[in-house]
Amino acid sequence: MTTQEFILEGLEAELALERELGVRVIECDRSLLVVNLAPPVPSAASRHPPAPVHASPAVAQIQAHRAPPPPPSPSAPAVSGALLDIVFLHDSPLAPAGAEMMAKIVAALGKAPGAAPVVYEAPIPRAKVYVVLGRLALKKWFPAVKAAPGQWVATELSQNVLVTYSPTYILRFAAAAPAVQQIKKSMWTSLKAVLQRI
Repeated sequence: MTTQEFILEGLEAELALERELGVRVIECDRSLLVVNLAPPVPSAASRHPPAPVHASPAVAQIQAHRAPPPPPSPSAPAVSGALLDIVFLHDSPLAPAGAEMMAKIVAALGKAPGAAPVVYEAPIPRAKVYVVLGRLALKKWFPAVKAAPGQWVATELSQNVLVTYSPTYILRFAAAAPAVQQIKKSMWTSLKAVLQRI
């Protein structure tokens, strides 16, 4: 597979997920793409930077939620602030597509984005339930804990810690693949159980 084909596969998977989630309706026609090895000729339009693209307020709030330092202490995560219903723990900032996916999940759970933030740096806000998004997040925040997606675990942070899939992991695959549909279904089933604990 060439680099171009790899990029196109990823783009098609991303667009398929966005169509499925109702974010955008965009189609990709590979026949319109032509490889041009000649260097681009600058035009008048290219001399002016494009206008910034603004994300929805929900996505902007999820992307902007960044707790102040210090860096996380995996053996004893710091907890701060008022008690929230849900806090999602991730290992790094989400890409725009991942943030959009999380905004839809938070909305589907009936929560405002500020009431269910995605945190990737310490201190961790206090919450009734913590949802660890993926294997890398579990390793970052709770290195001694071993759990599969869908499992509830007790940690030094809380008795109510759910491990599930990372949006980054889900977005790697073609949205129409049966395995991805099963992962999404499993993730949503476990997330619905969060509502029973808050």
